[in-house]
Amino acid sequence: MHEYIDELKSHLTELTAEEQLDVINFYTEYLADAGIETYAAAVDKLGTPVQLARKVLADYSIKASQTMDDTGARTQSKQPQRDVRTIWLIILAILSFATPVGLIILAILITICVVPFSIIFSIVVTIAAFFLGLLLMGVILIGAGGYIIFTSFWAGVLVLGIGFTALGLFLLLLPIFHWLTVNGIHLVSQLFQKLYNFLNEKNHFGKRV
Repeated sequence: MHEYIDELKSHLTELTAEEQLDVINFYTEYLADAGIETYAAAVDKLGTPVQLARKVLADYSIKASQTMDDTGARTQSKQPQRDVRTIWLIILAILSFATPVGLIILAILITICVVPFSIIFSIVVTIAAFFLGLLLMGVILIGAGGYIIFTSFWAGVLVLGIGFTALGLFLLLLPIFHWLTVNGIHLVSQLFQKLYNFLNEKNHFGKRV
């Protein structure tokens, strides 16, 4: 049993020291109460240490995400990374533990999401290209206008005006693009969290405590 617990702990380095201690104490007591003393028996009951660690990490990531949503403590700067990490941990946990029914549900969800995700990705790429074009146009026109103004004042002013307008649009629309991207990723994360919770509630995980 100690070998199982030690291996489990080695896969929980993403958690804080306090969280790791809580997990290790819980499963140590759980295995002791169940009278499980061997590595093989622990695997039979809880899955391999890697599988269990993936489920634990997914649980903690979902809990942290829901806590931030409930308290309104989400930070825009790091939220996309947290959401992407949560999605990845959920997928790993489902692939590690889900029964065939759970895997079928996951496959259906991914299939359904392929088309809208492809459309969204195309839109994001198009918008990104538009933003890059605005930025480049603004910089180039401002540089050109600064040069032209010494030879033709009003033409230079016109070119500078267009350049600053392009940069202004870029700066004006950038927060909107960022907001759409951040909230789009968060929406996908919430969708996967609901799927994970559904599979847990319906007992579509092969091994669970």
